[in-house]
Amino acid sequence: MKYANHNLAQIALTSEPVSGELTYVGEGIRFTSTASNLYDISFDLQGEGVSETLSLRGVDLSLFIPTVPEHVQGNTELVRWFLSEREFNRQRAMFKAGSEHIDAPNGFAGYDSDELVIALTNNCLGAGYWELAVSVVEEDGSTRKIYQGFFDFPMGTYAEMVQNSNPDVSYMAQARSMEPWLGFDFLKGSTFAIDQLRTVASDQTVEAVDLADAAVLVRNEQEDKADLVVYDGDWETYAELRQSQVKFQSFVSPGIYTEQRLWDSNLSEIASLDHAIVREVDSPLSEKALTEVELVLLNNEGVPRRLIISGIDLDQVPELSPEDYSDGIYRPMGFGTPFTQDYEDLKQLPPDQDPFFSVLLDENDRIMNYRMDVGLNGLVLHRDEEEPSLLHIYPMSYERILLVGHYVVDLDESASKTALRSE
Repeated sequence: MKYANHNLAQIALTSEPVSGELTYVGEGIRFTSTASNLYDISFDLQGEGVSETLSLRGVDLSLFIPTVPEHVQGNTELVRWFLSEREFNRQRAMFKAGSEHIDAPNGFAGYDSDELVIALTNNCLGAGYWELAVSVVEEDGSTRKIYQGFFDFPMGTYAEMVQNSNPDVSYMAQARSMEPWLGFDFLKGSTFAIDQLRTVASDQTVEAVDLADAAVLVRNEQEDKADLVVYDGDWETYAELRQSQVKFQSFVSPGIYTEQRLWDSNLSEIASLDHAIVREVDSPLSEKALTEVELVLLNNEGVPRRLIISGIDLDQVPELSPEDYSDGIYRPMGFGTPFTQDYEDLKQLPPDQDPFFSVLLDENDRIMNYRMDVGLNGLVLHRDEEEPSLLHIYPMSYERILLVGHYVVDLDESASKTALRSE
């Protein structure tokens, strides 16, 4: 039985070719408990005449374990939503070059220890699927990945960790919505007690623009993943994309893309923008007032879909031009950490203390399965470089392969309508 596996001392690594070549092979990974929730993580890599053991020291694994915020406990549906959203959203923590947690006295592959970058990922495939990557810092400051591997976290220990992080939660009662069970619908049709997550201090309907006729922006990750679009039809603009039957290669175990299984989308569920609402909200997780933005979108039949993005700290939202959108707030839908995050930032703001969340609700204010029934995966946010009161919002498709919209919202009506309409 899988829940009998508690062996952290000997976990197999499956290695994946990097840039088409399987240069280094991972022999195994080990977790050694050193204190409450703290672990030393060691792994063996070999290849090209090199064989070394690299380690991460004193890593707090509780930061990688789905944990329900304290104010949510007691609400059965919200508890299940928070746990499943966290589990099925990728969490990648980066240990940057020079990190005090990296222990590699002999360096690796001709690089010194302070030229190594290590990534540890609890990926989006469900409980137990984890990844490991090693990159090196080149002379010009760029990084180059030299190793990618996957491993199955022992489920007996993982279940215990979830239980320890959520004392009032039975892991076995939650397993069906945390593990990759066939037919799981991500709580579609459930009620969403949003008022338990924040209190509205004020709200107003504001000016907002749907840049539906603009060409779809493709930069950085979206450019890198362009080949994952299997069928894209004849589209150039966001409006055309949202009427297409675009499909993507699926992300499957252990953590790879395959064209043997396609992921459908139905972006016409968010075909057009009706209006936008901006709220000032208070969260139990923050001492300062935060911002919530609601985009009321319409499908082809004119039925409303409410995209609510809450817990926004505007002071943390960078001012950028749309060309640099990928440097903005880059978050999954639902509840989760940033897709990629520096481990030091993760320590400063544990996930269960982060007030940011988003949800897509139907015309009856019930949860929509945004992953499968629409084909969404994340959001990008940034303020306007020239008019900071303008907030740019870009929903992202499955696996962040495409931006599927670009909306500009006047947060406080301080920007002139001329500036807004010029976007």
